[in-house]
Amino acid sequence: MLTKAEIEACDGIIVAADKNVEMSRFDGKKVIITKVSDGIKIPEELINRIEAGDAPVYHHTGVAASESSAEGESFGRKIYKHLMNGVSNMLPFTVAGGIFIALAFLIDTIAGAPQDASFGTHTAAAEFFKTIGGFAFNFMVPVLAGYIGKSIADRPGFLVGLVGGYLATTGSTFASILSGWSELFQSSLFC
Repeated sequence: MLTKAEIEACDGIIVAADKNVEMSRFDGKKVIITKVSDGIKIPEELINRIEAGDAPVYHHTGVAASESSAEGESFGRKIYKHLMNGVSNMLPFTVAGGIFIALAFLIDTIAGAPQDASFGTHTAAAEFFKTIGGFAFNFMVPVLAGYIGKSIADRPGFLVGLVGGYLATTGSTFASILSGWSELFQSSLFC
């Protein structure tokens, strides 16, 4: 992050981001706001625009960062951004789970355990690591769904996505949930 002195020394600012960026610090500077892909594909063109004075001067309105950059995006681009938000937050669970399961397999290999259906659980240490890896893997779908929901609808979306993702991992459907409520309602009427 740039300091105030570094911002003052700049001729212009290029904000190449697909997420909201706090813009108040760039007040009075030439600013080009663009997508990350433009910052990667055409950086020279963006820099030349700043140097040529072809960038508008940014004036902060006192409003927090908003979804202004998302207004011109296509529907497919919005879907992609929501999906990638979920994937990037799910990756630590995937990586950690995979490492723990790999450690379990390594321990059983070193111990000379037979490579059968229970491979990775023959020794106590291997079973410990495989269990932790399995738990990490169990969080993948709820975290993916939760952060996709958060990307779409902020905090309320996070709750809905997380619970929906958990229900998906248990094999629940809305029909089974509704039938459970129906059974509960009928049993309370006729008891």
